[in-house]
Amino acid sequence: MLRANFFFNFFKYKQNISHEIIKYNTNQNFSLQDQIKTKIIAIDQNISETSKALVEAQIVKLRSTFSKSNNFIEQFGKNVYKAKLEDSISWHQKQLKDLYLRRRELEINLEKLKGVFWLNRFKRLLRTILIGFFIILSLLIFFSGFMIMIYLMPLIILIFLVYFISTKKY
Repeated sequence: MLRANFFFNFFKYKQNISHEIIKYNTNQNFSLQDQIKTKIIAIDQNISETSKALVEAQIVKLRSTFSKSNNFIEQFGKNVYKAKLEDSISWHQKQLKDLYLRRRELEINLEKLKGVFWLNRFKRLLRTILIGFFIILSLLIFFSGFMIMIYLMPLIILIFLVYFISTKKY
């Protein structure tokens, strides 16, 4: 039975000769892009809230640093308060770092879905190389100017001496 079914399927096989236009459904891709974009927007909102909370905590720390208290109890409370404030600031900084890393991962996934990941990566690499080049160039110009000033120092001193001697009134 199995052999007969095999031969029947083998000889009855019709090749699909169709020249129809096949439409590719990209709704899944767009829905995934939309989901990632909404996640990025939500993370941006969390970043702004956390940044505001961090700034407020640092303002409170600044105010408590410059407040004057001569009382022993106030000094003790201030030390406990500062420790909790430092913990709060470090927690907010850690949260910001995690949110920025998560946002970056989502942006990379979105770039991969859109097909522009390697183009953007090349742009970032090129931007980094150009910034490094300009930093090195500016350092070389600064140090060469400094070395020129050192080498010209005897000539500058000689010019000032001649000027002071020539303007000296007897």
